Amino acid sequence: MKWKWLSWSLVVLIVSQTLLTKTAANEEAVNAISIEKSVLDLLTPLIGDVTTALQGFIDIGKIGMGVAKFITIISDQTDGNLVPKTKTHHWRSRRQAFNYLHIFNVSLEDMNFGSYIPLADRKMLAMFEVLSDRLDQMENGVNGVANSLRDLANGMQNMVRWEIALNTMEEYIRPINTLYRRFRLYQKMKDKIEDYTLMDFANTVVSHDTHSVMSLMAHLHSMAAPEASLRTSSLDEALSVSALNDPRFFYHVNEKVTRKMILQEKLITENMHDDNRPEQLSLRPSLFRMLQDTLKTSDNCHLHQSPQQLIEGLNIILALTEARGFAMLEFAWMILRVYNEGNFTVEQEVSKKLYLQYSEDIMSEAKSVLDKVPREFFRCDPRHHEEGETYIQLTELLQGYIENEVDMNADGSCSQNCGYYQHARNEGCYMPQSQYCGQHRRCNGIIHDCKFYDADATVCLSRKPYRRYDSITYENRKHLGSYQDCRGTEMKVDSWWRFLYHCSYCLCLCDDGSSPSSDRYISLTPALSDLQKNMIVTGVKFTKQRRVIHVQIQQGQVLPQGQINSSTIQWVETEPIVINNLNYTEGTDYKKLSFEDRSIDLDKLEGPGGHVVTGVRFRMLGSHLNLEIKITPINYTSGVMQPIMSYWISNDNTPAMAKNPRQEIDLHSPDDPTKFPALSKIDSLPDTFMRFVSTDRVKDVAQLTVPFFDSQTVAPTPSSWLSGIELFHKGQPGSGGFLAMKVFNYDMTSHMEVSSNEPRTVLLPKSQ
Repeated sequence: MKWKWLSWSLVVLIVSQTLLTKTAANEEAVNAISIEKSVLDLLTPLIGDVTTALQGFIDIGKIGMGVAKFITIISDQTDGNLVPKTKTHHWRSRRQAFNYLHIFNVSLEDMNFGSYIPLADRKMLAMFEVLSDRLDQMENGVNGVANSLRDLANGMQNMVRWEIALNTMEEYIRPINTLYRRFRLYQKMKDKIEDYTLMDFANTVVSHDTHSVMSLMAHLHSMAAPEASLRTSSLDEALSVSALNDPRFFYHVNEKVTRKMILQEKLITENMHDDNRPEQLSLRPSLFRMLQDTLKTSDNCHLHQSPQQLIEGLNIILALTEARGFAMLEFAWMILRVYNEGNFTVEQEVSKKLYLQYSEDIMSEAKSVLDKVPREFFRCDPRHHEEGETYIQLTELLQGYIENEVDMNADGSCSQNCGYYQHARNEGCYMPQSQYCGQHRRCNGIIHDCKFYDADATVCLSRKPYRRYDSITYENRKHLGSYQDCRGTEMKVDSWWRFLYHCSYCLCLCDDGSSPSSDRYISLTPALSDLQKNMIVTGVKFTKQRRVIHVQIQQGQVLPQGQINSSTIQWVETEPIVINNLNYTEGTDYKKLSFEDRSIDLDKLEGPGGHVVTGVRFRMLGSHLNLEIKITPINYTSGVMQPIMSYWISNDNTPAMAKNPRQEIDLHSPDDPTKFPALSKIDSLPDTFMRFVSTDRVKDVAQLTVPFFDSQTVAPTPSSWLSGIELFHKGQPGSGGFLAMKVFNYDMTSHMEVSSNEPRTVLLPKSQ
């Protein structure tokens, strides 16, 4: 009986403990939620919707000013030295005391005894968590940039200086990010973290060793804006001395600092405008200028964004690092005041002034470089070409074709020569049982540009799709096409005499639009983003479906300030076009190319400022395929578009214009572009055009239609707003090359706000 009673007691005890634990856990969860709610309730009357307000405060063009502005709001609400050291503490104003009472929900009696104020530190954590959420959100826009910066260094063996600079920058950034990750953890655990942990964290952040947050921020500033860093170096030294906690020290040093900064400014200015001075000041280039120089000498093939987007990304990485460091410093000063460790008003003011100066200097340097670098992104040739993956092609538009002159006239005569037949048809097959025409696929379209090489030949028939022949070897040793093993596919083709006339075999070009193996169709159907879901074009590529070549688009949902919701990125399916189906009309839904209609215009199309790309299509401009893009007005701050104001833009210039007519680009003796190991180079200019032609007769027996289409995806990573698209040709001497597309990222330099180039000075309280 006794053991039974003990067992029941143990069960009751365990159940009670479990219930108590669950209750405590629930209370902690409610406590964390209530802290966050109280902070939002406090901030909302001041700035409105917190998320929207932070997007307005802190965007890519004004991270520094925005962060400082928000922290000032926090500081205003928690100002007054937070926790008085003694009963005799004096508030700066009645409003300051009221704000303090309001945010921490304490009585005046609690304040007067200098005791610990419940949840003061936790509410500050919650406030800084709101800020950190916004900073982390902005980081999504530069995912992949760090890898591209590293790839750029790895890809250029002679770019040792850039690689060293990049390594140094990362060494300065890494400790700040490590502390910041801990800061984020404490924010998430604000209802559980110990006071000692927060105090230890604060002391670590504001320490004055060589690897302190402020020192690292100063080093990054020096690398990013070396000229400007000379103006603020004295102020950094003032901040790092051990007398920092004595405001009187700063009053005495302030005039000295200001004078030194003015002299340094004068020295820099004089040397910038006098290149002949022997004592010219020598400064290493900034990170941005080093990156610009590296991009100039690189082929940029391994990058995943435009040069401007890469430099913008570097700017954001630096700006976010400085912002995180500053946020931790400000939090540290505030939390130390909460724990009665000191006043720290001067330190807070100095760090703010320095941070704003750093931010403006870095942004100013970045902006000066961004104005000089291209915004275009395109793809280089892949290491290995694969049809359907890296390229697609038109087939049998104009193809080398052997025909005897006797079969190209209704009379069956051989009285003319091959050159006579420039535009003819197959009119029959003379002696099909014994002649070549009876054993080979005929051309049922128009036969163009016939030429005579020799009377007799050995033809190497091709096993490859889209080709009739691999090579032709004439008895006079004239060879057309590649040299390869042709055993098993050889055919003898000999001309003959009939009476006094020689019936010659000619090599012509076949334009057979009825052939089921001739893919010669271009879609005219527009590829549009879903404006109803606030989607814009974020990438493009060429695709081929059911023998028709399309422009396919990638779309993504717009976010404010040039960003894209990465979770919404998707390729928009193209509508399949069925040739010769009554539901699709030639000339409206697609274009069928021919010898007469085979020209395509090469243009760069870009909308005016404040517009993004929301559609792409080909149209017919006379007999030319002509690119058009649809652009839509957009509000940079909100990311809201005006679909009703969308319109199409194009270049309507033609070769027939009296003034500045469109110029043609000729392909000289072109060969299959996939044969070339070297990378293709851009060799076209906007406002030109070219014709689709066959490959060279000597090199390839005129078997392929060039240029090919580069079908690689042209979509920057991370995705961004696009303002334009260009269709261009890339190739090399002797190659048919590729038609390819570029995209142009939205120019955000106009939204980068630099308030002043003048150095900031800290106005400190006078000594007593």
